[in-house]
Amino acid sequence: MSENGGSKSRVLKIAGVVVAVLVLVAAAVFLITSVYNPHITVPGDYRTIQEAIDAAEDGDVIIVEPGVYYEQLDFMGKNITVKSTDPEDPEVVAETVIDGRKRGSVVTFQGGEGEGAVLQGFTLTSGVGTRASVSYEEEGEEVVSEGFFGGAVFITNSSSPTIMNNNISGNNVDIDGGGIAVKDESNPVIRYNIFEDNTSYSGAGISVWESNPIIEENTFRQNRARFLGGAIAVDMDSAPSISGNEMHNNSSTGGGAISVWKADPIITDNIMRNNASLWTGGGITMVDSSPTIDGNDISRNTSNNYGGGIAVTGGSTPVISNNQINRNYSEESGGGIAVIEGSEATIIDNIISENTVILGGGGLYIHDSSPSISSNNIYGNVVQQDGGGIAILNGSNPELIGNIIDENTAGRAGGGMVVGGESAVQLEDNTISGNQAGTGGGIIVQQSALNMFRNNLVENKAQGGSGGGIILVASSVAEITGNTFTANEAVEFGGGLVAFEESIITLMGNDFTDNKAEIGGAFIGFGDASIDLADPDDNTYSGNIPEDVEDIEDIEDEELESEEGNEDEENN
Repeated sequence: MSENGGSKSRVLKIAGVVVAVLVLVAAAVFLITSVYNPHITVPGDYRTIQEAIDAAEDGDVIIVEPGVYYEQLDFMGKNITVKSTDPEDPEVVAETVIDGRKRGSVVTFQGGEGEGAVLQGFTLTSGVGTRASVSYEEEGEEVVSEGFFGGAVFITNSSSPTIMNNNISGNNVDIDGGGIAVKDESNPVIRYNIFEDNTSYSGAGISVWESNPIIEENTFRQNRARFLGGAIAVDMDSAPSISGNEMHNNSSTGGGAISVWKADPIITDNIMRNNASLWTGGGITMVDSSPTIDGNDISRNTSNNYGGGIAVTGGSTPVISNNQINRNYSEESGGGIAVIEGSEATIIDNIISENTVILGGGGLYIHDSSPSISSNNIYGNVVQQDGGGIAILNGSNPELIGNIIDENTAGRAGGGMVVGGESAVQLEDNTISGNQAGTGGGIIVQQSALNMFRNNLVENKAQGGSGGGIILVASSVAEITGNTFTANEAVEFGGGLVAFEESIITLMGNDFTDNKAEIGGAFIGFGDASIDLADPDDNTYSGNIPEDVEDIEDIEDEELESEEGNEDEENN
């Protein structure tokens, strides 16, 4: 055989071997895929979704065709994906329904599933929850709450699934989590879902207990809690991240949108509008908690008491920053924010505007608490009675630094601020301008102490009484240093400020310009009130009407002398 012939023979043999190997590989692949197919269909491969879950292994994907499936599902500890044919198509989600038939939770995760366990693209409805209990200590005694949790989804026992693109609606439980209940150190991701028309005792949309879920980019609307958390209730040592959600028209007794009890969630960049509370916190309420509340739009919420927007209670220490807190309403005690019961909130860089209340604090209400309030814009708030911008009452000791308190209105007293009930307030570097009230256009102080340094009081007006800038009554004490009083106006006494009823004021290094009143353009003290000035007086005065800086007793003496003179003339 020739050399060329031998080469051809070897080539043919090699080619034959390659073909044989390829055939074997193809056969192996066919055999493997025919035995193990990671994509399982319902009702194609299995009649029910639970049958498909029972047959699945970790990593499998179960695809469910549109239809109504009357089932209660348990993921059985498996990290599998169960999804509709197109989870991002709202029509497909609406048409792929898992109906719990009011026999339990619609879907349960209780086997320690991880984030690889995915539920995506369904309408989950008619769930009534799983019987469970939670326990906690209250005043030294253990309290056990037992009932049904998690109408649509129940997540427990350190399970952390991913719940996405679902419509969770029309579920009801008697305890917590009308939509989803998360408890017992579980950390799921709950994202891009719609929660609508769910009901519970607490947490009508989602309830969180001793867990740290991620709750992002969901929509909550028209959920109703009989007690706490119309949309979300966060309880007992939980620290979830709640971010980018929209919460509209939810309701509860406390926390129309969110309630926080003994927990520390991070609540950022959410929109909470038109939620309602029968008692505290139309938007958010908290008790004995330290949440971070940053960058949210909290608007047009309502409560009957304590904080149309936010209620801070029970010794809570939140950080409330960079929020829009606008056009909220409360019957009493803080149209925008209420801080009560020994709480020490940090309130910084917020816009608190156009909130309304009947009794006490259009923008903020502070009672028996000592918050730090700095760099906020507090404007256009309205109270029917006292404290258009801020009401500070009952032994409160707040610090206010660098705020703008502007164009607030009180029907009775303290257009910018009322300070009362043996409170002590530190005011530094604030602008208090354009506020109006019957008495005390800028500030009224009643039986309290006020320390003021480097503040600007501008164009405040007492429309029906005294104290265009400030009025002090009922044995109040004030140290007022380095402030400017400009173009404040009172119908009666004290365009800049006035003191009554044994109040004591120390005035040092202030500037009084263009203030106006019937008597005491710059300031005036009545009766037993005392206004202490340096010797020589280091305050400056310009353009006040009238230009009197004298005690009312001197005026009364002059009037008495004039009357006596007139009587003498008549007798003669």
